[in-house]
Amino acid sequence: MARHLLLLDQDGVLADFDGALDEVLRDLGHDPTLLERTAWDYAKDVERHFGIDAVRALDDAWRAPGFFKRLDVIDGAIEAVEELLALGFDVAVCTAPSSENPTCASDKLWWVDHHFPSLAGNVVLATDKTLVHGDLLIDDRPWISGLRRPTWQHLRFATKDEGPFADELSIDSWSEWRTVADLLDTGLVAA
Repeated sequence: MARHLLLLDQDGVLADFDGALDEVLRDLGHDPTLLERTAWDYAKDVERHFGIDAVRALDDAWRAPGFFKRLDVIDGAIEAVEELLALGFDVAVCTAPSSENPTCASDKLWWVDHHFPSLAGNVVLATDKTLVHGDLLIDDRPWISGLRRPTWQHLRFATKDEGPFADELSIDSWSEWRTVADLLDTGLVAA
């Protein structure tokens, strides 16, 4: 029987992208806990609550060389990945590098090697994730589109305050890693 291939997005699933942006807001004197998130696009909510200068500061931060190398690991991610590997699943990181940050791709590779050494050889950098084969993709984006119909089922990592969307398969933290294993084990996703 073929082993299931689990694809994990990096930013917002393994790496705490929003936490780094929250730190920028705190440095500007804003309280990110007051930010009412109504859209998946963080910048739209930041502009509505804190103004365009805050959005510009966030853009400058994530476009700066080295930004993606400095992201913290999302709570529970390391343990969940190790558990999934121990259960025999194939796991790979599938991440879209930004062309607006000159070191993004190399920073992402370094970050995986540093925080998830067991996945260091299993990283796919792809601007179109529909071109990547797998059984299940865990991604924080609510919708993923591209050139192809994906071979994977999308499981949303819905950590943002707006929560899951209607008819969406989602988890909201790595404490729910068992849900991922159950989806793969029960055949709810095709091998």
